[in-house]
Amino acid sequence: MNSNECDNRRIWFLLVVAGLGGLLYGVDFGVIAAAEPYMKALGVYSDAQISHVVGAVLLGGLLSSVTAGWLCDFFGRKRMIVASSAMFLVAIPIVCLSLDTFPVLFAGRVLQGMSAGYMAVVMPMYLTETLPADIRGRGTGVFQFCLGLGLVVAATAGCLVATWYGAADNKSLDAAGMSAAWSANFWWTMVPVAVLFAGSLRLPESPVWLARRNGKGIAPPNHLTTQPPNHLITQPPDNSSLFQRRYVIPFLLAVLVLTFNKTTGMSSFTSYLVTILHSAGFEGIFANWGQLAVKLTNMLVTIAAAALVDKKGRTWLLKVGTGGMTIGLAAIGSVFLAIERFGVEANNFTGLLTMFAFFFMQVFYALGPGLCVWLVLSELMPLRIRANGMAIALFMNQLVAWGLASWFRPWVAAWGWSSMFFFFAVNGVLYFITALFIPETKGKSLEELERLFDKCSD
Repeated sequence: MNSNECDNRRIWFLLVVAGLGGLLYGVDFGVIAAAEPYMKALGVYSDAQISHVVGAVLLGGLLSSVTAGWLCDFFGRKRMIVASSAMFLVAIPIVCLSLDTFPVLFAGRVLQGMSAGYMAVVMPMYLTETLPADIRGRGTGVFQFCLGLGLVVAATAGCLVATWYGAADNKSLDAAGMSAAWSANFWWTMVPVAVLFAGSLRLPESPVWLARRNGKGIAPPNHLTTQPPNHLITQPPDNSSLFQRRYVIPFLLAVLVLTFNKTTGMSSFTSYLVTILHSAGFEGIFANWGQLAVKLTNMLVTIAAAALVDKKGRTWLLKVGTGGMTIGLAAIGSVFLAIERFGVEANNFTGLLTMFAFFFMQVFYALGPGLCVWLVLSELMPLRIRANGMAIALFMNQLVAWGLASWFRPWVAAWGWSSMFFFFAVNGVLYFITALFIPETKGKSLEELERLFDKCSD
């Protein structure tokens, strides 16, 4: 076997492992949507406790966002990929075997969230540093696509579990059946993650990390990338502060965009989608199939949006996406307002209206914010403040997501579903206004964008 064939096999191996890493992240956040209705039906915990169990994954992501960079630099990229998948394999049995013990269940969900949080940081970083430049974008794309695929796979598994055991609102389903259905939604996730864990043990370490660790500019010859980019090794340290006047505008835009990306509710209602569709009028397994259809829509539109982003521009898609998403959120709120305030009976028709509104909202979210937010931010943030600025913005992103998910059910119990979705719609309006101030980054070099903000500070 010649060296080119060997490198090609290594590249395919890396892409497969990257796909499994993305799948882990998507499954991690998607699996609770199908399991949560059974937990509610069991009556073991209050609405507040259930919300905290749902939000615990986001809390884990928040904790990991604080420590991920340091751990990746200290232990290396490969070890963190191995550790992330191992954490997930430990977390699932804790979750499944502790349904009646809230502190242990909560801890298991936090550990599950930390595994996903670390994977979301280390896998794209590892691919960027390891894959050849001409396929680096493809590798990151595989990770992002499989993230959406993980949400779809989790929703599909939820449909199969509901078909086998019965839906959570099935009156003939006893407590033992509900408990078995709850745990079944989690147990299956260990299979793909076990494959990821086994594959990660055979990964080569990042040549960039090895070069930094060894204090040399060239990595060992048995890696795909034999020499890391020069700027990663030789660039002198820069003590620029993100609070300098010329950096204030891009930093504030980064924080606002990442915050609004959560206050419009995507992370929150994704975890409660089956329950929401039940409340809107869908009965039994129809709500599970509705959840699957919405998440499949997200994945398919993301593929289409990827083909448009370099043609139509980032901010154009962001403006169109936030505008359409806001209309969809307001439509969902209007259906629930009719049910909660005007005596309209929740039935299959109102459930269908709600699902179509979700489709509309999801299409525009995937077209704009879902795809563009990370690309826009990575291009907007000047190199000198990128690490610190993105760390703070990501922390705010995770903090808001955790807060909303953790208090979702108590809010709904006190004020109704309509108030929640109108709150999301108001934030959608603010998101759209923010998008109006974001400069188009398509076709511009990073140096041109930095000069643009330098002019704004004059």
